[in-house]
Amino acid sequence: MTALEPRTDDPLLDLDRWASDGAPFEWFAERRREGPVWRHPSGEHGGPGVFSVVGYDEVVALGRCPHVLSSDQEHGGVNGLGPNDELQRVFDNTFANIAPGADRAEVNNVAKHLLTIDPPEHTAYRKIVNKGFTPRQIGLLEGQVRLLLDDLLDAHPGGEPFDFTTNVSMPLPVNVIARMIGSPVDADPQLLEWSNQALASTDPEYDTGPLSQMNAVMHLVQHFVALREQHRAEPKEDLISLLLEAEVDGEKLTDARFLLFLVLLTAAGNETTRTAFSHAIVELAQRPDEWRRLRDDPALIPSAVEEILRYSSPVMYFRRNAMEAMELGGHDVAVGDIVALWYVAANRDPLHFADPDRFDVGRDPNHHVAFGGGGAHFCLGASLARLEIRVLLEALVERYDTIELAGPVDRMRSNFLHGIKHLPVVLR
Repeated sequence: MTALEPRTDDPLLDLDRWASDGAPFEWFAERRREGPVWRHPSGEHGGPGVFSVVGYDEVVALGRCPHVLSSDQEHGGVNGLGPNDELQRVFDNTFANIAPGADRAEVNNVAKHLLTIDPPEHTAYRKIVNKGFTPRQIGLLEGQVRLLLDDLLDAHPGGEPFDFTTNVSMPLPVNVIARMIGSPVDADPQLLEWSNQALASTDPEYDTGPLSQMNAVMHLVQHFVALREQHRAEPKEDLISLLLEAEVDGEKLTDARFLLFLVLLTAAGNETTRTAFSHAIVELAQRPDEWRRLRDDPALIPSAVEEILRYSSPVMYFRRNAMEAMELGGHDVAVGDIVALWYVAANRDPLHFADPDRFDVGRDPNHHVAFGGGGAHFCLGASLARLEIRVLLEALVERYDTIELAGPVDRMRSNFLHGIKHLPVVLR
């Protein structure tokens, strides 16, 4: 699901260019010098243009105005291609078979979840799921994160090359989320495969056919339907049991909301953290001075976590839809126009970050927008992501003297997720 289709006349729309070279930071910088907003003459499927916002102040301000810029799927969603009748029919029929108790009004599209609804509906929904992401709940996971990471690193002796993404970055976050949810360990590989397909349909390595993304979502739904029934029969101390019991103002999560939230958490929570992990390895390997600085002074780990998030920007943009006419960066935006908030560009805005292209493990202050810049849609899993990245850096500092790349970085074919699919490294 990406809002901007490949087009060779614009680097933002040429997904092959992103796969080979990564985010076009120099191009973003050139556009930013012309102004914080510019308009693409063509957009999704050759449709109406897209207003791209790359200025930090503008991205933050607009992200906090859901009444002006909507995330609602009815208006196209945060990164969706818009309604597709065939896919919708398949989804509705399949969902009805595996989750017959779900409210049909809520299952009116694939992405009716936290990212694709606006306040006040979003506010009530988030109050319920927030109960699973309190500081206490997240803090309880640290021991599990350390044990899982130790096992993954122990499997690869120092000095031997291995793929860090597939052997550490991918399995760790999905395993943590699975234990948090209450999913059995033997399902972890399948959860990873489904989450890859659910989020990365523009990359041929994960795209197994026209309905691969839809099928992955439905497999996840079916998995969580089975777990829900098990937990109703025998409640446990995990997120599924908590969400089944949680309520706000007498309201509980509906079946559809419950299931689609778990799908979102498994896919998006896994993908974004793994991206930050792999980018951390790339930057520290390419900058041995910063790696030595971090090893010599582990007190810099908290600031290094924030710099990794700024530099990697795992989710590179979200699209919004104008709900009212406005003037934006010298452009007239009409009701229904598409506006893309480019976090990956805002995180390199020189008006807010000194020497923004420099990776600095001690950067302070560092008010990046890797988690969305605040507002109603600030990332629910921010605390968990920070915990996992911190534990990773602590383990690297304790275990290794050097981090070296052992081959080319294989990037995801996407202008939405800043993913790294394969990362050969040697840790000594």
